[in-house]
Amino acid sequence: MEKKSEINGHAMPSSASTDRILEKGAQKSFLEKLMEFLRKNLLVIMTVSGVLVGVGLGMMVRNMNLTKAQMTYFAFPGEMLLRMLKMIILPLVVCSLISGAASLDTRSLGKLGGIAVAYFLVTTLIASGIGVALAFIIKPGVGAGALNTNSLGLESVSSNKETTDSFLDLARNLFPANLVAAAFRSYATDYKMVAVGNNTNGTTLYQKVPVGTETDGM
Repeated sequence: MEKKSEINGHAMPSSASTDRILEKGAQKSFLEKLMEFLRKNLLVIMTVSGVLVGVGLGMMVRNMNLTKAQMTYFAFPGEMLLRMLKMIILPLVVCSLISGAASLDTRSLGKLGGIAVAYFLVTTLIASGIGVALAFIIKPGVGAGALNTNSLGLESVSSNKETTDSFLDLARNLFPANLVAAAFRSYATDYKMVAVGNNTNGTTLYQKVPVGTETDGM
């Protein structure tokens, strides 16, 4: 039994009871602080956790000897994330320009607009000139028609699209990487035969790998 002291006829809790009450109060305040910390830094914690989980999965998958097609399917969530990020670039830039132009003074807007247009024209002309000069010097694509596709380990496959790839293409087209190009072009999966090695008889082994292409039409 805990001893209690009496002050003015009232029973007072002992020092042990007081310490227990203070300990419960301190524990509660610690939990509240922990929850507040998690609430404020939830995005950072989830980002770091996602990176650590991705590294762990990558180290595990390396020892599973997946085929190239299975690797493509395994990388689909990351591909969707990149497509979402690319999709918001154009609206974000346009909205930022509109917001910045709306916040400027009307008198200074005309002068600033002229400077921006002149800067854009000058940089575009410089980039075009550099591109044309490098094209004449390097001559990219010369002799490409003489290359044998089989020697590169790639061979086109004319076959029907698999059901899994059809559903994945549908998800990819829901989040186009370029909103403007999505108005007249769409993502479609094609297949290539990739050389993966030789068997005991010296025959080259091939795997059918899905590759992404852009096709005309919605």
